[in-house]
Amino acid sequence: MISGIDLFLGLFNNLAVFIVLVAVYGILNSLFRESHTFHKQFVLGLCFGVFAVLCMHVKIPVAEGVIVDQRNAIVALSGAFGGPFSAVISAILAGSYRVHLGGGGALAGTVGVCLAALAGVGLYLGRKKTDKIFSAVIGSFIATLIILPGFLLVGDLQTGWGLLKSMALPYGGAIFLGIFFVGLLLAHEEHRQKSELERKKSEKRYRELFENLIDVSYRTDIQGNITLVSPSVKKILGYTPEELIGQPVMDFYKNPESRDTLLSHIQEYGHVENFETQMRRKDGSLIWISSNARMIKNEKGSIIGIDGIARDISALKKSEERKVQLEESLRQSQKMESIGTLAGGIAHDFNNILFPIIGYAEMMKEDYAENEKLQDGLGKIYDGALRARELVKQILTFSRQENNESFLIKIQPVLKEALKLIRSSIPVTVEIKQDIDSHCDTILADPTQIHQIIMNLVTNAYQAIEGKSGEITVCLKQVKLNQFDVINPEMKSGYYNCLSVADSGVGIDRQTIEKIFDPFFTTKGKGVGTGLGLSLVHGIVSNMNGMVQVESKAGKGTRFDVYLPVEKSDSDNLEVPRERSIKKGAEIILLVDDEKDIVQMEQQMLERLGYQVVSYTDSIEALEAFQASPDKFDMVITDMTMPKMSGDKLSVELMNIRPDIPVLICTGFSGTISEESAMDTGIKGFLMKPIAYEELSQKIRELMDSK
Repeated sequence: MISGIDLFLGLFNNLAVFIVLVAVYGILNSLFRESHTFHKQFVLGLCFGVFAVLCMHVKIPVAEGVIVDQRNAIVALSGAFGGPFSAVISAILAGSYRVHLGGGGALAGTVGVCLAALAGVGLYLGRKKTDKIFSAVIGSFIATLIILPGFLLVGDLQTGWGLLKSMALPYGGAIFLGIFFVGLLLAHEEHRQKSELERKKSEKRYRELFENLIDVSYRTDIQGNITLVSPSVKKILGYTPEELIGQPVMDFYKNPESRDTLLSHIQEYGHVENFETQMRRKDGSLIWISSNARMIKNEKGSIIGIDGIARDISALKKSEERKVQLEESLRQSQKMESIGTLAGGIAHDFNNILFPIIGYAEMMKEDYAENEKLQDGLGKIYDGALRARELVKQILTFSRQENNESFLIKIQPVLKEALKLIRSSIPVTVEIKQDIDSHCDTILADPTQIHQIIMNLVTNAYQAIEGKSGEITVCLKQVKLNQFDVINPEMKSGYYNCLSVADSGVGIDRQTIEKIFDPFFTTKGKGVGTGLGLSLVHGIVSNMNGMVQVESKAGKGTRFDVYLPVEKSDSDNLEVPRERSIKKGAEIILLVDDEKDIVQMEQQMLERLGYQVVSYTDSIEALEAFQASPDKFDMVITDMTMPKMSGDKLSVELMNIRPDIPVLICTGFSGTISEESAMDTGIKGFLMKPIAYEELSQKIRELMDSK
């Protein structure tokens, strides 16, 4: 019988087979990493079974018909690292071969293989919970204890027990070391492969993250040359990463000094956040970039480069510019609203002053029709008063408080008529070019106001040329604006007629552009203009829910773009104003106005027209007179703004007494009533002061005849 030392050494020699087993296991574990567990266990079971068979070729006889080797350690490891099915496969191979070898220890050897498989399954389940060295020692020891009882089946029980006692230490020690050390090697190989797999997955995730970045990740060396850049640079700058590697990043800055500012900030603080600059794309266009960057240092603390993330903020910049435009538009609207409030008060008083001047001038011209000398003077008074009235209308127009009658019109005829008229007043040294699209749709507008827009813009363009040779280009086309194009809060997206007037004049600097729509602001000399022209244009266009945009550079001319909303209609014909003439009557009219001079003048006008007039300068007295004799009067003419009781309230009281009484309300200006709101209360007529003689006669007959 072999000694214990020789038995241990003989068994330990079997460990050489394990070296090859570890290598083969590493290959198989890598190949079947993604395979189904059943397939992997089957292949590993075959592998471990083959190595168990190989171990049995190194026979160590310990008794008649009894041999020992490391097959049980291999079968146990098969279960521990391959799983239950692997343990069964390897046990079947090893057990079958042991039966094939025969001898008195065949049964004990086969049972030992089965016990080893059972121990391997136990190790497999234990490995799910922990894989520490202490656990490996305990597991290997318990597995050895499970395997050793197989010797009890050699011969009778007494023989088997004696053999077990003599072999427990050398054989058990060798089995323990085989399971423990080879188990550590196999576990190490598993961990190595798992770490390698995690590393590759991590690299893949990082690569995918890097390649799918929306922002640009970049790195430069200390000289400023690009050493790394993400593929997203293609979308932002138009270059592929290969085109940029090795290139100086300075070459892509619009202003190279911006790079110096970035570097100095990084050197001072170690990093920079939200640094904004413009960079040049491959196609030459410019975009805004926001960068976050930091220094890269080596082990010695020396700066070796810069890491950064760059984001395209061009859309954000455009949004900020639009916000500035909207704020500018809001400031302009608020300014015009303030001026409009002031203008309304001035207009009321000024129209009350003009009303008698115009009325008396008209009546005196009629009275002294034969006196040419007097007619000439009265005509000048009358014309001056009319010009003053138009000036008030302009003030109310740019302050958006003048109501004008609008029709569906086409701009083209009005535009051509205005250009024909203005051509005669502009020297031939200034060429007027026309590009008028005949297919532009109709707009809802007052033709007179459109005429004013054209005349003011073309006159302004001519004055910008300053009497030199040059050209004015007038263009009309239909365009479609979306919600991002409009800056007037009342505008909607849709189709607009765009009227453009461009000149080759001196241009306008930025500071002046901010003021050009201000009332009474002008860059012209004394006597050249009132400063109301562009204010009038702005007021008319804003009132039509359109907008005016200006583009200009000093010394390079100016272009005004006027956008007017399209109102499509089946008919493009402009409504023709009805013919006017003096119309008379004989009815009794109740006249109410708090201005004594106006009452006297209006009474004379009405009496000239044949009417009987009962006049009052106090609205309460007028109401009492009407209450006393409501059927005496055929019509009421009242001022709007009066103390004690306003004209609209007086009208309501009168109509409560006699619902059929026609009321004509007159106002120099009122922010509280318009023609529409007057009609809603039942008032039949509405006129703006100063009222012309002919206009008054027409309106009275219109109301009287409709009663």
